[in-house]
Amino acid sequence: MVYDLACKTAEKLGCPGIVKREDVMANTDYVGDGYGLPTQSGIEAIQMFAELEGLLLDPCYSAKGAAGLIDLARKGTFKDERVVFLHTGGAAALGGYDFAFDHAKRWVNV
Repeated sequence: MVYDLACKTAEKLGCPGIVKREDVMANTDYVGDGYGLPTQSGIEAIQMFAELEGLLLDPCYSAKGAAGLIDLARKGTFKDERVVFLHTGGAAALGGYDFAFDHAKRWVNV
């Protein structure tokens, strides 16, 4: 599914055929306990993206993907490679996950 989406995206961008199947990797190592359940690494990614880039990530999709990207980058997985992170939104979903940010209240001046 990821490969097909990448191909359709490339086609929309005017460069059909540029995506090779071996170039697309789907990694599920950062899903955590499941759908709708934020992960600690995802919460850390939300805070990092917000503080450093002003981007708000969705706790269940974008944050988990960003956490994976951050972890893989720290491990040196990407060497002389271009990496694309697709931010699919997030601000609207943040309010539904207040419980996941309770620990952060200790260090944020409210």
